[in-house]
Amino acid sequence: METQQIEKRPLRLPPLPRPGKPLYERRRNRFQDTKSALIAAFDGAVSRGELDLVVVADESGFVVSQSTTDLDLTMLAAVTPLVGRGRARATVKRDGQERGLSVKAIEVLGETLYVACLGGKFGSRERELATSASAAKRILLS
Repeated sequence: METQQIEKRPLRLPPLPRPGKPLYERRRNRFQDTKSALIAAFDGAVSRGELDLVVVADESGFVVSQSTTDLDLTMLAAVTPLVGRGRARATVKRDGQERGLSVKAIEVLGETLYVACLGGKFGSRERELATSASAAKRILLS
């Protein structure tokens, strides 16, 4: 019986950053402050998912952050924790049309926050809700 030799190829790793040389930045817009980073992440989710808005509310129902919108989100933020806990089902109407609302709870530094997406189709809304929730958690913990 012959043993077959497997050709060993060298392991290739990307080069490490060198002191004094500029790093390649994969993000087009890197924000230094948390507020701008959250708004940019939520605006991206709104445009990708064709949503009406994204809002983050705290346990008391106050707006923590939101995507760019002219709408007053205080009432929506007030019911977001109730929907997120599963104690209520929200029926949201905008311009006479019923809009879907999806809510996800995230834990940040021992506090529960609720990320909500309004509008769009169910699949894209759920996808962007997961993306927005992970982005909010990552940005708030940085």
